[in-house]
Amino acid sequence: MTRTSERRTAARYEVERRLAPHVDEKWAEAFVIELRLLDVAGDALGAALAEVESHCAESGEPAVAAFGDPVTYARSLDLPAQREGRWDAVAVLGPVGTQFVGLLVLGWGVASIVLARREGGAAPSVEVTFGMVALLVAFEVAILVFYRHSSAALRRVLDRPVVSFVVLTALMTAFAVGAVLLDGVLVTLPAWPVAVVGALVLVGGTAWSLVQARRGTLEDPILSPVPTAGAVDEERVEKDAGERLLSASVTWIFPLLALASLGATWLVAGR
Repeated sequence: MTRTSERRTAARYEVERRLAPHVDEKWAEAFVIELRLLDVAGDALGAALAEVESHCAESGEPAVAAFGDPVTYARSLDLPAQREGRWDAVAVLGPVGTQFVGLLVLGWGVASIVLARREGGAAPSVEVTFGMVALLVAFEVAILVFYRHSSAALRRVLDRPVVSFVVLTALMTAFAVGAVLLDGVLVTLPAWPVAVVGALVLVGGTAWSLVQARRGTLEDPILSPVPTAGAVDEERVEKDAGERLLSASVTWIFPLLALASLGATWLVAGR
């Protein structure tokens, strides 16, 4: 195994190795993932993993021999799922939904400005169609449905990643086609204010996402009820590189897409 592979493996099983060093890391990972999919809170999950660790450490018996399949055992515990707070959906969906709306509105405004400039006609305007509104509504409904059924959806993704990718691609294509076909105009708006509003909404959504990431509002760390070797204040353990990359990707993907689209339209306008 190369050093790079060793580092990746260490990062992947960091939690399992730290909290359950006597449990096979792959067994522990499957156990943790299943409890996460069942919406078990981090402290309850840590307690369940600690029980497995205690048994394996004292008896020397492998987890698979003592408890069987990790997924089946996790389900058999019947641990209570986390109770959702009133604003959980807003905290999860708000930043992403706001950024997406801002990106679309900004794109519509900029595209209309570029088109008017190239044609040298009247003041640029945005024709808001049924398709545009349907695209916005469809996206917001889609992420709301995903949030409400996130455990089932993530289970499907983990079990059948290729099929999930095909389904997601098909849905995105359907949204795009619907936006083009439903071309009836609802209202016509001046393009510059539309672009400014879109930019402000995008910036606001990005700031919201940064605040959420800094506060750690959505974090639910796995906490062991007993001290673990080498563990220091587990609630303050830093995220690993992969988690930081994922958080940054979620926050900056829409601003980067906006910059890319603005750059493309600038090149088109300059021709």
